[in-house]
Amino acid sequence: MTSSPLRSATRLARPILLATLAAGAALVPGSQLVASNAYGANDGSGGARSALVTSGAPAAKRVPRRTSMEYRLSLGLQAINAHRAYAKGTTGQGVMVAMIDTGVSTAAADLTSNLSRASADLVQRRSAGVPLDRHGNETAQVVAASFDGVGTLGVAYGATFLAIRVDLEGSCPTQCAARGADVARGIDYALAQGAKVIGVPLIGPRRLPSLEAALGRAAAAGAVVVAAAGNDGHGEPSWPARYASDPRFTNAMIVAGASTYKGQLAGWSSKAGATQARYIAAPGHNVVVNCNAKYCNLVSGTSYSVSYVVGAIALILERHPRLDPQQAAAILLSGARDIGRSGVDANSGRGVLDVARALRVADQWAAAPNDRLKAGTAVPVG
Repeated sequence: MTSSPLRSATRLARPILLATLAAGAALVPGSQLVASNAYGANDGSGGARSALVTSGAPAAKRVPRRTSMEYRLSLGLQAINAHRAYAKGTTGQGVMVAMIDTGVSTAAADLTSNLSRASADLVQRRSAGVPLDRHGNETAQVVAASFDGVGTLGVAYGATFLAIRVDLEGSCPTQCAARGADVARGIDYALAQGAKVIGVPLIGPRRLPSLEAALGRAAAAGAVVVAAAGNDGHGEPSWPARYASDPRFTNAMIVAGASTYKGQLAGWSSKAGATQARYIAAPGHNVVVNCNAKYCNLVSGTSYSVSYVVGAIALILERHPRLDPQQAAAILLSGARDIGRSGVDANSGRGVLDVARALRVADQWAAAPNDRLKAGTAVPVG
């Protein structure tokens, strides 16, 4: 039987005036939104720079001011206390992360300084001139948008970003889709390029046997795959996120659910269910992307939660390079801020992402390093 294709884990999107966001006001209702032709504004206009792709992270480290426009637009960074990492000089520099999605345009000016030259389209015989869907640019922006005074700021804005395109040709005008076999090739490609933090912002309704061998190779390589929980509000995550409850892959996976800026699980986010020990919620509701001189877009979906988790792991790995990605993931989960019922639960799993808490856990580990720290180990927060 042919397996159903995976689809991008985006729920909704809408444009909004930049000035409304910059003022720090509540998000405007739909009646006040600008016309829909402002959609997809990240086309390099409004402050475009060179579209040349370079590999590696920016050489100089600068710390974004919390009062700057760039930081204030990045509402999710405030929600996860990312400023504590930046104050320590931690930006993700020297860490390569991968996202298996719809690819990244070389005209995306806020990504070009961090985009790896090894970024690739793995779908063979794609027709020439087929445009990229914005989904890949958007998830990439949340991870690694440059600190350049323009638009928004990525969680790990110093990290190297490996974009892996796998969307089926012709699927994106309705909803982007990908074959499990192509996602598996994407995982293997990421590992071959040295990326061991891999985002999969894709969801499907059933098991994906074609993906299992690649997940096993990722687990054996010490990598972490961050998968989207899904946007249907179900009690269990979608696939492939649900593989996080499979003992073969547990330590190599994190499930990303969506939280609001108030630190609560979004009502539409799929819940932790059997993956509760590996589930963490991160901003996924009204995420700001695609800013130009006048407009930004608001997008929602657990796809963007994947990006926040991927970026947070990169921050931990830069600060503590002795950790492997699976250990960093264990620390990230241990540092989650509990919500709802006390302790790990089937609704919100470990809780919501908190970079400051996670780095505190990592620093405690570094102060008394324990080489026996395992990927599934709970690390207390002091």
